[in-house]
Amino acid sequence: MNTIDYVCVFVRATGARLLAAERLVCSLPQLLGPGLRECDLVYRTSSRYLVVVLRFTPEAFNEVLRARLTFWAARAGGRALSLTAMPEAERRAFLDHLESCELKRHAIPPDALFEVAGPLFTEAGAPQGRRHRASDRPMLVIDVGGPAWEGVVFEPAARQLFLPSPLSPPLGDELMLVIRAPGVDKPVGVRARVHSARAAADAGPGQPSGFSLLIPEAAPSIRALLQENASPSNAGARAAPRYAMRAPVKLWPVGAEEPAQRGATIEYATSSELEADFIENLSQGGAFVRSSAPSPVGTELSLHFRLPNGTDLAARAVVAFVNGSGMGVRFTLDADGEASLQAAIAQLSARPRRAVVVDDDGPVRRMLADALTERGFEVQTASDAADGMRLLSEELLGLDLLLTDVFMPGMDGEEFVRTIRNAGGEVDLAIVVVTGKMDLLTEQKLEAAGADAVLDKALGPELVAQAADAALERKRAARPAA
Repeated sequence: MNTIDYVCVFVRATGARLLAAERLVCSLPQLLGPGLRECDLVYRTSSRYLVVVLRFTPEAFNEVLRARLTFWAARAGGRALSLTAMPEAERRAFLDHLESCELKRHAIPPDALFEVAGPLFTEAGAPQGRRHRASDRPMLVIDVGGPAWEGVVFEPAARQLFLPSPLSPPLGDELMLVIRAPGVDKPVGVRARVHSARAAADAGPGQPSGFSLLIPEAAPSIRALLQENASPSNAGARAAPRYAMRAPVKLWPVGAEEPAQRGATIEYATSSELEADFIENLSQGGAFVRSSAPSPVGTELSLHFRLPNGTDLAARAVVAFVNGSGMGVRFTLDADGEASLQAAIAQLSARPRRAVVVDDDGPVRRMLADALTERGFEVQTASDAADGMRLLSEELLGLDLLLTDVFMPGMDGEEFVRTIRNAGGEVDLAIVVVTGKMDLLTEQKLEAAGADAVLDKALGPELVAQAADAALERKRAARPAA
């Protein structure tokens, strides 16, 4: 029997990315319905590369399923691609690559996907005691007033919430909308229906691409929350909102040999080894790159950077303007690069807050992570400063909070905080340090190093998470208007 084959690809699938991918995988039977015939799950442990192969019955596959899969794969940090539409040689090479991966499960029927996926994701590095159920569904989690909130509009009379995004779920789809707002301890949820959508090709000033959700009439508290925090109009909005991207980049003149290490990764050994360049804002076709030595206007550059979903993007760019902080560049992408960028921006749109917890005590680390998760954070964890540095170098693209212990092997909390603050692209990152030996001198030294708050572990995970959340809100409130 012939099938229509798609793949969902997740690069650097570890920590919160791996768990988001697992939630998507386990929801696929309900999300895609009877048209889904079977799945393969493949994971390469060396590169943390996850691929889900989906086979559909041709007569049951349609544009609605394609749009739904594309949107939710992007929200989970992946990218959906048509395997059937690939050229034969490219498809064969792709499938051969999958066969070389270490973890594989083939031809999984939809009704067995949850049972089969769990052990594979555990082998791939998902925590043994994680909470996951067969009934879990993808959720649209948004952070009111937080990152990527620009362009979000709520029309109270029509009960419509507009979310800017280059990708949209199908019209009429019902989804779980989970909202977290300043001053509200726990996220609140409501089922909402996709009412309308505007494609990227139809976007313009005051009319960005995105989709509107119809908020139920029987949810007055949520409507009041949105009315208080969201703009009532898209008037004056950009066609493509800005997204903060504190990302190390490679940047060099076109035709020149690629530098071996320039800005490719953040090396935290000493502040003198750090590159000063990073991308501050990203929209479709433009970025501002901070640099102490910007190139002249008109210079053609090769630009490489990492997207929030872990994908590496390469583009040709030209310097459009220069100021005292760096240079604005315009870049062009091929079709594949454009699709990768759209998927990454769809993940960023009105996204939840993201945190990294660093603590060498496993039970404490898990309890702190769980407490932040309950407050609406996406959380990744590290067991020591070195692992924390690795996560930070990957996650500065969209990281909001670092919660770290003060006593760790290899590097103490004071040195850890000072090194991060010297890195150059993390001024908006809230850093909260917890310690089991609270005293005034320790608190003063950590705050001098750059900590936004110092907390006593004796408070317990829930109160520590609450105080860390409050520290992040204070930092946001003090941030100058853009």
